[in-house]
Amino acid sequence: MVPVGEEQRIWDLVWPDVDGVVVDGVEVVEDTVSIDVHAGQRATVCPACGMEASRVHSTYRRRLADRPIGGRRVVLRLMVRRFFCDNSACKRRTVAEQVEHLTTPYRHRTPAVARMVQAIGLAVGGRAGARLANYLPLRASRDVILREVRRLPDPPSGQVTVLGIDEFAFRRGATYGTVLIDVETRRPIDLLLDRIADTVAGWLAEHPEIKVICRDRCSTFSQAAARAAPEAVEVADR
Repeated sequence: MVPVGEEQRIWDLVWPDVDGVVVDGVEVVEDTVSIDVHAGQRATVCPACGMEASRVHSTYRRRLADRPIGGRRVVLRLMVRRFFCDNSACKRRTVAEQVEHLTTPYRHRTPAVARMVQAIGLAVGGRAGARLANYLPLRASRDVILREVRRLPDPPSGQVTVLGIDEFAFRRGATYGTVLIDVETRRPIDLLLDRIADTVAGWLAEHPEIKVICRDRCSTFSQAAARAAPEAVEVADR
């Protein structure tokens, strides 16, 4: 056990960006550090109507995986209060409190750990990432890593001057879409749900900066380019 009175000082050193959290106790059992905490705020804000909620409905314990310390896993046992929303016009009756930089709805890990898992997934993928996580130590299966990577927002594409257009199959032989590539960076920038000329032409009309279009000889793409980007140079493969 950590000496009484030291818990809060350790918290302030390790989590300086998390304010308003009170440490109730710290316990070390084998390879796991368990930290009991609760939020010191007196009220929370309803995400639906924006009004302050201060009347407590109930409490429950929430377990969050956090960054390892000294080669040990860290589990935060957060006591969460659920408040009544007293706004009669609001569709929500209760709201659970959230701690900035520490919790996000329906997730079992802190944002800091989520960023670590995403970095692992981007670097080595899901299956290899799950093996690597065990050495850090983090508990993250292949599915968890891939799920965290999918949460990342799409990178901004910026202006595209050389565009690649091709079809791809959602379901081979049944459903096809259109993939759009920035040829200069070799990165996909958008996916269209079909391969119809009107859809492709509508997308091209929103990007007048395109100067070169690389496409196959599908008549759909040639019609779209002729209608929406007549000034662009078309490069067709064999």
